[in-house]
Amino acid sequence: MLLRNLLNNMPEQEVLNLSSAVVYNTPYPHFSCTSVLSNGFEHTIYDWFQKTQEWHLVETDFYEQYEFSLFSISLPNNVKCLVEPQFLDSIKAKFTEAFHVSGFELVDVVAHKLVNSQHIGVHNDYINGDETHRLVLHFNPDWKDDNGGYLLLFNSSNSDDISKVVSPLNNSAFSFEISKQSHHAVSKIYNFIRYTIVYTFKNL
Repeated sequence: MLLRNLLNNMPEQEVLNLSSAVVYNTPYPHFSCTSVLSNGFEHTIYDWFQKTQEWHLVETDFYEQYEFSLFSISLPNNVKCLVEPQFLDSIKAKFTEAFHVSGFELVDVVAHKLVNSQHIGVHNDYINGDETHRLVLHFNPDWKDDNGGYLLLFNSSNSDDISKVVSPLNNSAFSFEISKQSHHAVSKIYNFIRYTIVYTFKNL
């Protein structure tokens, strides 16, 4: 009975699918795709995010948000695959295909939560090459346009120089190459809670 319960709480192995990714080079290399998690796994993660007490507030000069590293806690059995080799290898393989580079080392996997009135200012994530590629998974089943929380891509560090607006659609993914040019931001949240998981890698 115990084994059966454990199996019922585990998602199918082929849970991450980035095959629908469309790659763009402007304003810097990035890709986006939808319906990336299968077997209802996105709902499992969303439910976990709503219930967990692991969130802690982080404040910097350009953002305020709640977050925690998936490596800093004991993960529930039904979401452990988020940091297991098969899941991570799927991300690395898509990076190689989309960005034409190979050899990656995982830096961290961090859950993010933005609540009403929070936002993230323009930044590029560049820290001297210590982080080179990022994948963001969105978990926002009730999101609507007027809730905000858009991912904004910029041609420069000028907040008026917007190149692209990406909606934080539920069960979608966004990935980009980190560089001095990878300026982006998240617009203000209105009456909503915006959940994401951010995978950060370094190209070796």
